[in-house]
Amino acid sequence: MGWVSRIMTVALEMVLPGIAGQWLDKKMGTSVLGLAGFAFGLTFGIWHLLVMTKSIGGPRRPAQRQQPAQRQQHGNESRKDEREVD
Repeated sequence: MGWVSRIMTVALEMVLPGIAGQWLDKKMGTSVLGLAGFAFGLTFGIWHLLVMTKSIGGPRRPAQRQQPAQRQQHGNESRKDEREVD
């Protein structure tokens, strides 16, 4: 049931700003607020989806990148250790 409420929330976040923009367009006699509302809603909805998926996945460790020289150096050390064992 939790997923249903999350999906409905995101769907409403995507659609309601556009519907409100169209309503305002009719009241004010303009034609740009509906499109702007849908664009805002889509952007906000996608952002909210990304936030939800990151929080569900749990904490993640940042990837540790090694410089190419460090990788090679570590590779040579392991080979040196193998030679010492023999």
